[in-house]
Amino acid sequence: MLSYNLRSKLLQGGRIEAHELIESHPLYKKYLSRWTMLSDSYAGGMEYEQGHYLEQYYYETQEEYIKRVRTTALDNHMKSVAGIYNSFLYRRPIARDLESLDQDMLKAFMADADLDGRSFDAMMREVSLQSMIYGHVWLVMDKPAVQVGTRAEELEQGIRPYMSIYTPENVLDWNYARSSNGKYELNYFKVKEAPNKSEQYVREFLTDEVNLYRYNGEEDKDIGTLEMSQPNQLGKIPAICVYANRSPHRGIGLSPLGDIADAQKQIYDMTSEILQLIQLTNHPSLCKTADVEAAAGAGSIIQMPTTLDPGLKPYLLQPSGQNIESVISSMEKTVESIDRQACLGGIRSVESRRLSGVGLQTEFQMLNAKLSDFAANLEHAEEQIFDMFALLNNMVFEGTIEYPRSFSIQDKANDIAMLKMAKEAKPTNPKINDYIDEKILQTLVLDEKEYERIIDEEMEHPVTTPANRAAHIQEMIMQGYTDAEMLQLHPEIAQQDITDAKQQLLDSNNT
Repeated sequence: MLSYNLRSKLLQGGRIEAHELIESHPLYKKYLSRWTMLSDSYAGGMEYEQGHYLEQYYYETQEEYIKRVRTTALDNHMKSVAGIYNSFLYRRPIARDLESLDQDMLKAFMADADLDGRSFDAMMREVSLQSMIYGHVWLVMDKPAVQVGTRAEELEQGIRPYMSIYTPENVLDWNYARSSNGKYELNYFKVKEAPNKSEQYVREFLTDEVNLYRYNGEEDKDIGTLEMSQPNQLGKIPAICVYANRSPHRGIGLSPLGDIADAQKQIYDMTSEILQLIQLTNHPSLCKTADVEAAAGAGSIIQMPTTLDPGLKPYLLQPSGQNIESVISSMEKTVESIDRQACLGGIRSVESRRLSGVGLQTEFQMLNAKLSDFAANLEHAEEQIFDMFALLNNMVFEGTIEYPRSFSIQDKANDIAMLKMAKEAKPTNPKINDYIDEKILQTLVLDEKEYERIIDEEMEHPVTTPANRAAHIQEMIMQGYTDAEMLQLHPEIAQQDITDAKQQLLDSNNT
């Protein structure tokens, strides 16, 4: 925790060097290059191109290498996998009990959580995505330190808690200490903020104060200045580490997409190899002496001196191109490896795969378990967020957060086919038929509320028998059902049954 001593140094008349301000945690130095690679792998495009992740050939000039980087396309599997994971996680709404919080401030916070127009749900989707990329991401809760008289004035001036997301590259230093009750708590946190190159800020949080330093990032030996120092009224650091997968080190997560990023880089290298093979096959190299005049292109003419030694006759160097198939086969195997690591073979595959029903079911169960772990970490993060939200408003959060734990991942076509075969077997037990019908309905209907509505209607309108049919039709007529609605609810009823029931009802009324 070097920066805290630096403030004491300032108070004693000393000065702060810029390199002292950005002194970082040993784990930060260890993982920084890896975090950069993971970020570029997800972003793709210019970020990946400028990262120069393509392997350079021996004796290849820098100009040739840059040209090869620019002409090699990236097949971004990492972005595809992360998008699929996030779509499953937020397919269903999150159950949040937030009645114990200030509802006026909460409404504004949920609509604009970062004071930049993003809703809380949008922020949590971003948190989920960034934690998958890096393995973890940091959230910082804050509230403007403006003194007002009443809660109404706070609402009127927009003085309320908000949250900020910091990716691991920007979190320079952190420290956890065990408290008296045995719980580990964050007691130091330092982040880097950079509006532009010449205006760099370092903000450090301690349990009793918050300091903001400024330095010029364009100057090698710049002197840092203390821009602001204020007491930390909370008594704790308002920073939350959201993990995708935990590691043995506190404040460091394990990216579930890290191995996929490595496989993606391998495919990137093989794509470049294929391009090189195609170019060499279509445009062979001409070997000639300096005296031979040759032009490129179709129909070109080669002029050789009459005194040229026949052994020095120009010739073409051209690879066979047979290696392209082996490279493509290797790429396909690598893609299968990515799908296997991500448990998405049955979802991302563009053509039928040789997986048995048991194999697909097992893969879906593994994916469901993976998503359930992500959901548990996000649920815990939201609980910490609303605890901090309440603390910033001098309140206590007593509600609950519940993320889905089951994500209904299944091969619908395969399940329907199996249920259809079971139905066509015509089991004699009516309970088995009812169970098959129920499973078909569960497979077809995604929304649980819609499923419950259909079941309720079925319970209100069970299948009629010849003995109770007329009475039930009369009951529905008295409730105001039309003929079309009755026929839709009861396929076993004919129009003549409705006509007869109406006549019986009319006769009884006349009597």
